[in-house]
Amino acid sequence: MTNPVGDGRIAPVSNGRFEGNDMSMKTDKRIPESLGFTLIELMVVVVVIGILVAIAVPNYIGIRERAYEASVKANMHTVHAAIEEFNTLAGGIYPGDINTTVNEVNPNVTGAIGDMSLAGGTLTPPFPPNALLRPHPGFKNPFNIGYNVINDLSMPPPPVPPGDVIGCTYYSPYQADGTTPAVGGQGALAYKISAYGARARLTLVLP
Repeated sequence: MTNPVGDGRIAPVSNGRFEGNDMSMKTDKRIPESLGFTLIELMVVVVVIGILVAIAVPNYIGIRERAYEASVKANMHTVHAAIEEFNTLAGGIYPGDINTTVNEVNPNVTGAIGDMSLAGGTLTPPFPPNALLRPHPGFKNPFNIGYNVINDLSMPPPPVPPGDVIGCTYYSPYQADGTTPAVGGQGALAYKISAYGARARLTLVLP
């Protein structure tokens, strides 16, 4: 409803709007309601994220360690193949350590083959040309490429790494009785291969 005034204009009505030819339309302006999160909602989100992290992180670490240990077991097979290749080149004799050459255990073998050994004086890749482990580019310590990947161990494998780093594969040569350690630079007639994962010695033992 409108209230006419003397000058021909239309007076404002009770709904807060103006009507008339010389007046623009105006509407009420209301403050919008808040669209943000409450403090309780934010706390709930933080708690849920914390629970998910607590579950996911240990599982990820466990999966990664198992993958690394699978690589260590593959390294053990690689060492086993290299030892058997040495045995073939040396005429049925195993090396007294990882740096014993074919010529040292069998003087009849000379030249480049006679100079071959398992590791060629190296504990980490890359290996020199006279190392039987050289043709295996994937042979490295999966836990850290700078760690030793192979070493000698002249005692029965202990339950924890013998003062070395995890992920290393150990060669333990023995004399004919299978218990007396062999000597570097000489031949061996038996051997064992052992390795250590993230927490303990791996169960795979060769041969």
